[in-house]
Amino acid sequence: MLSLALLLAGAALVAAALADRLPRLRPAAARLTLRLTEAGRAALTTVGGSAMIVALFLALSGV
Repeated sequence: MLSLALLLAGAALVAAALADRLPRLRPAAARLTLRLTEAGRAALTTVGGSAMIVALFLALSGV
């Protein structure tokens, strides 16, 4: 179960980095579209990819 949660969280972070836009929780609250910086995209990709690798090893170990 933990590996599935880590896989989903990692996939969400990588998808946000690839989309290059931050999701807005309240669409009517702000009119601007927020774009990620290069460092922000790199950080989301790194953390998301690491979470997916940890999920893979947890699944292989049977946790």
